[in-house]
Amino acid sequence: MADRVCLVTGGNSGIGFELCRGMAAAGFHVVMVSRGAERGEPAIEKLQAEFGDSVELMLCDISDLDNIQKLYSEFSAKFDRLDVLLNNAGAMWGKRYKTTQGHEMTFGVNHLGYFEMARTFLPLLKSTEGSRIINTASEAHRMAYLRLDNLNHENKWYSQWRTYGNSKLCNILFTRELARRLEGTGIITHCFHPGVVRTRFGSGASGLMWLFWPIFRPFMISSKRGARTGLHLALSEDAGSSTGEYWFSMKRRRGNRHARNDDNATKLWEVSEEMLNDRK
Repeated sequence: MADRVCLVTGGNSGIGFELCRGMAAAGFHVVMVSRGAERGEPAIEKLQAEFGDSVELMLCDISDLDNIQKLYSEFSAKFDRLDVLLNNAGAMWGKRYKTTQGHEMTFGVNHLGYFEMARTFLPLLKSTEGSRIINTASEAHRMAYLRLDNLNHENKWYSQWRTYGNSKLCNILFTRELARRLEGTGIITHCFHPGVVRTRFGSGASGLMWLFWPIFRPFMISSKRGARTGLHLALSEDAGSSTGEYWFSMKRRRGNRHARNDDNATKLWEVSEEMLNDRK
């Protein structure tokens, strides 16, 4: 059994790839989670050339929440601990698509995927002293207009930016409520804004964003720089001195007033739980 184990969703590219690299460099055994082998295998080969067998690949398409239980079964059959869970997989779609369970895709992957990953892997996290759950959020939460009665963006309410911003606000509220519910367990949880990073993000968008994204790419920061705050939260004593906070550039930040609303954090948790339980 590895001494310290880290799992990174969306680890095959961009920020996730650099999170995997940084955690491996820190001495963790890293499990990279990729949606498919086509992109996962080339990525893991690069890291294994650098770190050998201390990194490995597991496949899971988080847009289908039932796959998360399969991932847990595969992971827990091999490891009896999980020190750091990095919920990083996410995207934005230009049109309204549905997940396998019928949820709007951006919300389903970016929020419900995080929620179900944490809920499913909690037994291993609780049994591992000093474990942490780190969620990739975004400053895009400041453009959110969250309606808890319409999380699936139905009734022609869809807007790619607003939907993405809502999902990132959900990440912050989820982290806040998760910290409250994990009080006394010793598990630390935080979320962070990586910055505007030069990645494949935006490839699923439409309209003006799709048109101008290539123009702005040269002015964006690297994936390595974008991963710095996530690695700080996963590894530093500083981040271990508190829990449930929103970070940017390795510093604690104030989210907007909606992100600090404890009532909405609790209600979001309850609604999310109902959504996930209804599918079973």
